[in-house]
Amino acid sequence: MARAKTSKRKNPPKKRKAPSKKAAQGARWQVYTLALLAVLLVVRLAVNAMGLVPVHFDEGQYWAYGQELDWGYYSKPPLVGGVIRVTTDLMGDTLFGLRLATPIAHTLIAWLIFLTARQLFDAMTGFWAAAGYALAPGVGVSSMIISTDPVMMVFWALALYAMAQADKTRLVWWAVMGAAIGLGMLAKYTMLAFAVGLIGWFLFTPDRRNWAGMAVTLAVAMLVFAPNLIWNAENSFATITHVAEDANPGGSLFNPGKLAEFLGAQFGVIGVIFFPAIGLALWHWRSWKPAPEMRLLAWQTVPLLAAITVLAFVTRAQPNWAVPAYVAGSILAAHWLLGAGRRVWMIWGQMVLSVVAVAAVWGIAAVYASGPDWPRAPDPFKKMRLSEPFCERALAAMSEEGAEILLSNDRRRLSECMFLGGLSWDEIGVWNPKLAPQNHHELVATIYPGDERMMLLAVLGGGAEIARRFEEAREIDTGSFPTHSDRDISYSLWVVQGFKQY
Repeated sequence: MARAKTSKRKNPPKKRKAPSKKAAQGARWQVYTLALLAVLLVVRLAVNAMGLVPVHFDEGQYWAYGQELDWGYYSKPPLVGGVIRVTTDLMGDTLFGLRLATPIAHTLIAWLIFLTARQLFDAMTGFWAAAGYALAPGVGVSSMIISTDPVMMVFWALALYAMAQADKTRLVWWAVMGAAIGLGMLAKYTMLAFAVGLIGWFLFTPDRRNWAGMAVTLAVAMLVFAPNLIWNAENSFATITHVAEDANPGGSLFNPGKLAEFLGAQFGVIGVIFFPAIGLALWHWRSWKPAPEMRLLAWQTVPLLAAITVLAFVTRAQPNWAVPAYVAGSILAAHWLLGAGRRVWMIWGQMVLSVVAVAAVWGIAAVYASGPDWPRAPDPFKKMRLSEPFCERALAAMSEEGAEILLSNDRRRLSECMFLGGLSWDEIGVWNPKLAPQNHHELVATIYPGDERMMLLAVLGGGAEIARRFEEAREIDTGSFPTHSDRDISYSLWVVQGFKQY
């Protein structure tokens, strides 16, 4: 009798586990976040492409930095100049190319906020934190210009994410944190406040303490930042001295009005709901003191916000100086608002009010871009309206007269004209009677007696007092131009040659 063959049965394939409800919800919130940030990025790029806002003198200065790349400049670290060099090489020396990095930077910051909040809490908190930040009025207006803040804050947000990931077993996130701190310092020295918060968190959170990790963080940060330190050492620590002087302009040490002005501005920076929510979350610190996640966020919110608030009281503080605190602060606000007894409609209120505020700014900018037919007071960009008419006259005269140098006693106007005319540092001159540099223009472009180059002297107001210091001087244009319906600016243009003395 034939023996029956036995078949070998293979093990049946394992059934894949269906994703948990929590994972599915997390994926959905992630999609929501990406969709929102993508829409905001497209809208902001489109608004910037319209060129509604004239160039600001700081923007022109940063563009000029990018034309002569170095590891430092008199008033700023080098990174923003390098970023602008990349974006303008890609998109041309246009307002759109100049500002391209800012909306991209704010998108990256918001995405890193989402990732950090998801790591510390959950994806829903991440979405609301990222949305609250991305739609904040200050972020919307900031996206219309280029400044050091968003460039630096990308690395602040990356360092915060690395801080949330750091543990006792792996050093990689400590190294990432160090690199982010170093790169942030190359953009703006405010990044030092992150290191202060990190040290505080490290010392008061024993369960996350890692001495080897902290050593790696500090070593990597110093290695990345070292080129700027070397540049400063070779230039009498010009940037560091400038920052200290800027933070201490002198005067009274009791300024409640300046404090109120600063605090009021913060409602416009991060939003009318998120700013008080951050304060309330910190006020109720006893309820979350045992939670390491909340302590981490508090250490990256309180030191900078408190320091700038005190500075506003004793001297002065610009509204944007505290902005990096809102990277962690947005997560604090969202988590607190989503907690027991809160309602998500409060966050919706933050978003709706912020969208209305930013849309209003865009609308006003569009109205004022049509010409100087509107009053100055409601114009949010009033200080930037004289760059184009002034530089148009000065650059045209410089070309017509064949002048080698554009000379002025106002480095703000020189910055704007450098960008608008594509001028290099070798094509400008600074009238600097004190001969002690107070900015980068004076450091590299001060004119000295014996200079025989033909110059186009362009000044606001009258220029006769400067012109008489030259062997040859000829006034070629004088007059005024309107920046608004209720404001005219006077100017004068001279061809001068043979600088005698100050």
